[in-house]
Amino acid sequence: MSGLVAVTLGNSSAALARVAGGRLGEVRRVPVGRLADLGEVLAAGRRPQVVAASVNPPALERLRRLSVRATGRPPRVARVDFPVPMKMDVDRPEEVGVDRLLGAFAAWRRVRRACVVIDCGTATTVNAVSAKGVFLGGAIFPGPALLTRALARGTAQLPAVAPGPAASAIGKSTEEAIRAGVWFGWQGGVLALLAAALGEVGDDAPVFLTGGDRDVLAPEVPALIASGRGAGKRSAKRSRCEVVPELVLEGLVLAYHEHVKR
Repeated sequence: MSGLVAVTLGNSSAALARVAGGRLGEVRRVPVGRLADLGEVLAAGRRPQVVAASVNPPALERLRRLSVRATGRPPRVARVDFPVPMKMDVDRPEEVGVDRLLGAFAAWRRVRRACVVIDCGTATTVNAVSAKGVFLGGAIFPGPALLTRALARGTAQLPAVAPGPAASAIGKSTEEAIRAGVWFGWQGGVLALLAAALGEVGDDAPVFLTGGDRDVLAPEVPALIASGRGAGKRSAKRSRCEVVPELVLEGLVLAYHEHVKR
């Protein structure tokens, strides 16, 4: 399908890509506060149809206005104007973030078997999909930036520290100690969640990594898998890990194309 632009709106950033032949083109990212920077992309060439997925209502409203100005029509929004064709085995399906669902949908369509998706955004999520392609739910964990902000806002004397790599787990200053706690604590927390999820869905379930902090975990997940630290060691098979930077955008395009085909 030509003349299509896919946009995802997160809590911190937006991603946009033109779509041709069902494939994503070059992806452009901007902070959600600078959505206007995408106007020239939307207006270039043919006036495209914008399809969007959002977990940020104010940003979605800004995108609506931007899309109307640039293309003459509002965006088509996932789970509002078209569904994500994936069953959910959760208590309140309407509360599941569309980013979690689209990432899980894209992952399952890649392997057609039980799998786990780790999305490392402002919040880090670890989501599970059954062998039949049912979204089973997952876990939500603060990302590094949220953890550092929570420490600064929730204490009287701890300073605000920019999240980033820590050279050692033994910080020699308050700032280094915070960075070490966040850096290693976040990784350890996510890996523990992954090990528990693999123990429930199957130790050989493929693992997909996406989101802005994905590269931090990229070397750690295969090491966890190789160690057999999943809760159950019932199978000699081990899962594989695949890094897919644009998994949510991919799921958005797949869901829209499924809708158009009907």
